Amino acid sequence: MNNNMKKQYSEKCLLTKEQTLIKRIQGFKSMVVAFSGGVDSSYLLFIASQALGNKNVLAVTAHAPFFSRFETQHIEPIIKSLNVRHCFFDHNAMSIDTFIQNPPDRCYHCKKLIFTSIRQIAKSFSIQHIAHGANLDDLKMYRPGLKASKEFNIESPLVDAKLSKQEIQLLAQNHRLSNWNQPAMACLATRIPYYDPITLKKLSMIDRAEKIIHDIGFSGSRVRLVDGTAKIEISKNQLASFFHGQFEDAVTRKFKEIGFISVNVDRKGYQSGFDDALYMAD
Repeated sequence: MNNNMKKQYSEKCLLTKEQTLIKRIQGFKSMVVAFSGGVDSSYLLFIASQALGNKNVLAVTAHAPFFSRFETQHIEPIIKSLNVRHCFFDHNAMSIDTFIQNPPDRCYHCKKLIFTSIRQIAKSFSIQHIAHGANLDDLKMYRPGLKASKEFNIESPLVDAKLSKQEIQLLAQNHRLSNWNQPAMACLATRIPYYDPITLKKLSMIDRAEKIIHDIGFSGSRVRLVDGTAKIEISKNQLASFFHGQFEDAVTRKFKEIGFISVNVDRKGYQSGFDDALYMAD
């Protein structure tokens, strides 16, 4: 933990919250964790395995074309390091009109399908409790998926322990989780404006474009698809490096090869949470 972080979050405060989290989870005896591979669900899975024992924890991951391949690359290493049971299931939201039509509550319908599948899996393993990695900051944002989690009685232990996103990252770092500093994740559908129909072609274009940006060293960036234009959002602290490195021309050429009509780099940079009310979120 660096000095600036220590000033904002004392070690004692963090450990107290973690003990609250452990006690909360211990009351479940066994648990299914909705595991995306992001830092929140990874930390939750780690604590659950410590509190309940590996044999009493099952990680479940949805597989769908709107989940970025390189953002989910941490799944297998985390599962292997924790030695917990894990399974994938096919998430068929692309067959549902209320998802494809991309209304503002798209994530609500998506999460309902996810939790329906996870509930069935939990039942097959005779596990009553299901938890997801929602944190305290999520309650401040537009998160229609949280409504679905309440309807399905999905536990939110990180919220119960009053843990923020930054606190979770610090605790994940303390426990040496490999993805502790991974940028926030969001499904590829969040890159498409509301009411613009979601298609496999659009998702593929966005996925390939974000991989290009990621591969040249700009992780945590976003590529929006708006009327055929790629709107690139680079993290603020990396924006100067992007322009000084003269990547714009090469990126534009590659993006047009993918199928984008034009390319625009947002000079304001990417701000986590800024797009929640416009495009996404969960």
